[in-house]
Amino acid sequence: MIAHFSLPARDPQRVAQVFARLIDGEAMPFPVVPGAWVAIARDGSGCGVEVLPHASAHTPGEGEPDPARVAQGPEVMPWEVQIRQEGDLQQHSGFHVALSSPLSTEEILAIGRAEGWRSVCCERGGVFDLVEVWVENRFMLEVLPPHGLQRYLDFYTPAVAGRMFAAPPPC
Repeated sequence: MIAHFSLPARDPQRVAQVFARLIDGEAMPFPVVPGAWVAIARDGSGCGVEVLPHASAHTPGEGEPDPARVAQGPEVMPWEVQIRQEGDLQQHSGFHVALSSPLSTEEILAIGRAEGWRSVCCERGGVFDLVEVWVENRFMLEVLPPHGLQRYLDFYTPAVAGRMFAAPPPC
């Protein structure tokens, strides 16, 4: 289970609002990072997407935890991860995430395309289907509609996926 993940965006509010639609959630400001937004699913799963300003970079905190110091609200302690505006804008990234959605393939495609983002149906290795949604045409998001999710769950086990991954590639 992925509880939440973060990604940088040129327009954090807009991107968070799209994620909120995909996960049937709500988008709201994320006060831990100035200018950030978060989408949180309504289904009680705890699924969330933190959308940070594009120059954000996670950097390690310093020192050890101080039990006498307790956060009062959305405060980051000095020993915790620090999110600073020092990263460089990347055109593309090795980062991607797959998440499930209660929406149909057609609804997912419509949302991505309405944003002007590349959105395309894909069949991964003949074992499960998904929609690639390229967030701001920079980061790949794999969205599994209900049918694709079930096929994914049937495949993505050590035993089943392991057989495919261990097989020699086709000539």
